Amino acid sequence: MLSFMKMLWYRWKGLAHRIIKGQTWVVMGAAYWIGLGPVALVLRMKNRDLIDRGLGDPSSASHWIALTGDRQDIRQAQRPW
Repeated sequence: MLSFMKMLWYRWKGLAHRIIKGQTWVVMGAAYWIGLGPVALVLRMKNRDLIDRGLGDPSSASHWIALTGDRQDIRQAQRPW
């Protein structure tokens, strides 16, 4: 009787794990679409690009900033000011 109950318990745990795995996909999918969907729609309606950080002139060929000043060496790095 004990071995039958153990077998029944292990099978129930396996079934419960499969149910929870499916439930997780449903809940996480709903959270993704409910949470991300409205935000994406609002940003698309506002025509806002989140990646554009406004770095420099958009018409320039490069965002490279030329260094100014003296050459950096260890003595300048050690100065307290």
